[in-house]
Amino acid sequence: RWAMDSRICCTAAMVWLRRRGALARVIMMAGALERALELSVQYAQQRVQFGRRIGQFQAIQQELARFGGEVAAAVAVAMSAAGVLERCGAGHEVQAELAVASAKVRVAQAAQEGALIAHQVHGAIGVTDEHALHHSTLRLWAWREEYGNEVEWADVLGRAVLAGGADGLWPALTNN
Repeated sequence: RWAMDSRICCTAAMVWLRRRGALARVIMMAGALERALELSVQYAQQRVQFGRRIGQFQAIQQELARFGGEVAAAVAVAMSAAGVLERCGAGHEVQAELAVASAKVRVAQAAQEGALIAHQVHGAIGVTDEHALHHSTLRLWAWREEYGNEVEWADVLGRAVLAGGADGLWPALTNN
């Protein structure tokens, strides 16, 4: 009997640690996205091409605006998930799991889009070891995989929603 109880305890601890680790990576990714956006805006204001700063081109402005939206979404969902985990105690594991799963999926999507835009703005210089952008995006790609990638967390999210059934979807979304 004791062996069974210790396995359950260890499993619960592993779930808790994985959830906390995933949240930590989500928050770190949001920060790296903010830094990559900052570097991209600075570069667009400095780099001159065809006699104009590249930040004056409408296509670059639109991409940077889209990048800004991705960063804002990533920061919002990361802080929301952190708040849910901070408020949730024992008996609220489903809410905590939904918050972290949602955050991991959304921030990973933002990381994919953000890194793509940042490297498009910077061109080849962004991948060199000497440039700071390389360090942010390299970490983004690595952190997407740590403590479960977005595919794994999307599966967790889907299973939790299915387990709640049709009547449980709205309360799960609104936390009521």
